Amino acid sequence: MSNRYLDEAGEITSKQIDTTIKDRTDALGFFKLMGIKEITTSRQKKNGTTVYELPISKLSYTGSTYKYKYAIYDSGYIRNVSDHCSSPWYINKRYETNEMYWNSYYKKYTKYKTSKAAFIDNFDDQLVYLANYILKNRYRNKLYSCCDWNIEQIKECSDFRYKARWDGDTVTITRNEYNELKKANPLQDEVVVFINGHRYDIRQT
Repeated sequence: MSNRYLDEAGEITSKQIDTTIKDRTDALGFFKLMGIKEITTSRQKKNGTTVYELPISKLSYTGSTYKYKYAIYDSGYIRNVSDHCSSPWYINKRYETNEMYWNSYYKKYTKYKTSKAAFIDNFDDQLVYLANYILKNRYRNKLYSCCDWNIEQIKECSDFRYKARWDGDTVTITRNEYNELKKANPLQDEVVVFINGHRYDIRQT
């Protein structure tokens, strides 16, 4: 990995530039630079919620794309509210704490360890935390681009597998049956079979 960086004047230096976002101005500047937009609805704004949408998307194995979205709440929570998430799980830092509950069977209190979210009450601090979280978890890893043609191929493959499994368009056989059928070679046309979810073509040789 290269140890050469550019300073604020554009000169080459060996000193790594601190990319930590420290205040509200840095956070809003980072959002503007990366094309992160606020998409808060009037109802969300009334409830004290602010939502931001990233310009990058998650590509699923079915070819569907989902925008990354994060929400800041008045309660102190910061959540990932992207469409592909099964639930808006919070991204606040966690801390361990000891709790007690009354055990009605043994008639005594029982201690246990659990983790809780560290709430952030100030909106500016929430904004800084979210900006640093996005920078660390979304932009410091590799990003890949995918053209429309590749996405269409992924969708076609996913649709084909779905139909093969649920619509009965293909026949599933065991590997031994497949080997016997391949040796016999009874058909002139191409035959498509699935073994353990994998596609195999049988052609006349």
